[in-house]
Amino acid sequence: MRPTAQRRLLGAVISYLMGIATRIAVQLATLPILFASWPTGRVGTWLMLFALPSYLAVAGQAFSGAGGNVALAAAREGRWDDARSAFRASWVWTSGLVVAALVLLQLVGAALPEATARQIGFLDGAELRASMAWLGVYILALSQAALMIVPLRVSERYPHFNTAQNIASLCEIAVLAACVAISSSYVLLAASLAVLRIVSALILFALAWRLTPEMFRKGTAPLAPSLGELVRPSLAFMILPVVYVLNLQGYTLLVGFAFGAQVVAGFVAIRVVVRAIDLVTSMLFALQFHEAGYIDGDKQALQRRQLATMTSLSVLALAGFAAAILWAGEWLFTIFTAGKSSFDLPVAMALLCAGALRALATTPQSIVGAENALGRISRDYLVVSMLALGVALALAMAGLPLLPVAAMLVPAELYAAIISFRAALSHLDWRAEAFAIALVSRQRFADVVQLARFLGHRG
Repeated sequence: MRPTAQRRLLGAVISYLMGIATRIAVQLATLPILFASWPTGRVGTWLMLFALPSYLAVAGQAFSGAGGNVALAAAREGRWDDARSAFRASWVWTSGLVVAALVLLQLVGAALPEATARQIGFLDGAELRASMAWLGVYILALSQAALMIVPLRVSERYPHFNTAQNIASLCEIAVLAACVAISSSYVLLAASLAVLRIVSALILFALAWRLTPEMFRKGTAPLAPSLGELVRPSLAFMILPVVYVLNLQGYTLLVGFAFGAQVVAGFVAIRVVVRAIDLVTSMLFALQFHEAGYIDGDKQALQRRQLATMTSLSVLALAGFAAAILWAGEWLFTIFTAGKSSFDLPVAMALLCAGALRALATTPQSIVGAENALGRISRDYLVVSMLALGVALALAMAGLPLLPVAAMLVPAELYAAIISFRAALSHLDWRAEAFAIALVSRQRFADVVQLARFLGHRG
């Protein structure tokens, strides 16, 4: 029996709020745990190494997003063979690309000279290669787990997926604390995290099989058409998180190589403090994106209200968040780093500005993405972000301080916000002037009240 729309949406909101709490707990705990047991340089090197999963796990997320859209639409029309074919195609593409990327990664690790390995903080080349091998297993397990959202979306139970992933993230903190307390080995930590994610993937597989058995039955539809159908939308979905990772972990790697492990440790700690808004941003994108497949009635009118209301709420929330950072940012930073680094307010404000622009672009991107029309936005966002990162690299190599390097995130995010709103307004056939008026309409408050009543209704 499928859940009602109210139960599904309420479950999704609860699971995503749990996700925010989980990520906050993870971010609050990770740096103090690392700094308490390891020297600053060792922490910085691990942060750079652990940035790799963020890059390579996007394949599973991209194809599960595109494949989930196709499978959900087919299943709602009763075309179960097509739904199963989309699911299998997602698995083929994800597994193939992740394995290929991991092989390439191992080849790069094997080719690095011993001196380079020691320079970036490893004991020797063997530790580097072993750590990367176990992180490869970790990434593969993550990608397989990500695919299980496809059948769970079809059964309208994707909140179960969110909850399982939240629990796995909390378990990672326990594993991290245990490993760093008994050893300074990167290999032990990477291997332990990999084993945890293997167990998590197996649990999600069993859950999806039980809740959506139709998706695991043998299908008769040919696989080739589904493989081709997923390529273009999957590339768009893949590019968008790649850009997020580029603008997040790319700057971490840049700061690490240009300024050293101690500076990157402080930079990451600042980023954790000021970019907590990204936790809400990711929740809002995922919630609006996943729910779009279940919309009935006048979809354009509903999405116009959605765009105006969510943008207005975002502006208010961002203003409050900025005030909170000015008031308590330094205090939080001191706690995260155990007083081993100093809070750089100008860098914090630059990162906050970039995060605010990214948050504002969330709703228009989710609306356009629900129509599989993210291609141009993703492409242009990637190009501009790469150019900005290139300029940041040039500035760092020229000997400029951290602030102008980090500030290059702002123009990239500003451009992405502009093109996202343009695309959403064009899709909704809505003039910019009318949208601006709608932002300050009393209807925005009425929309919030109506949603609250819907979620709280017990009938």
